[in-house]
Amino acid sequence: MKWLMQLFILSVVFAAGTWFGGWWLVPVIGGLFGAWAASQRLVLITATLAGAMSWGALLAYDASAGPLGQLLQLFGAILHVPGSALVVLAVAFASLLAVSAAAFTRGVRVLATAR
Repeated sequence: MKWLMQLFILSVVFAAGTWFGGWWLVPVIGGLFGAWAASQRLVLITATLAGAMSWGALLAYDASAGPLGQLLQLFGAILHVPGSALVVLAVAFASLLAVSAAAFTRGVRVLATAR
């Protein structure tokens, strides 16, 4: 239960950071989380899932508020890929940003405390 609450809170923080500050806050928040939770289990899985859930929620909100489907069809036609592949790519991008920063700062914190 503690892990699910942590996942939900981190997802909300990622979404709020992206909404108010832009995509570059995802690795910043992920790095802070990785350093803060370095001694906990499932740190990297939590960061990965929270990044995916937050951007998935933001994309779902955008889809409900505007013509996201038409935009995906247009960009998909330009890039010669299905529009859904762009959604998957965006969610994967957020996950990779979050987990790479969390892994880096977690590793630095573990090495720093080992000495």
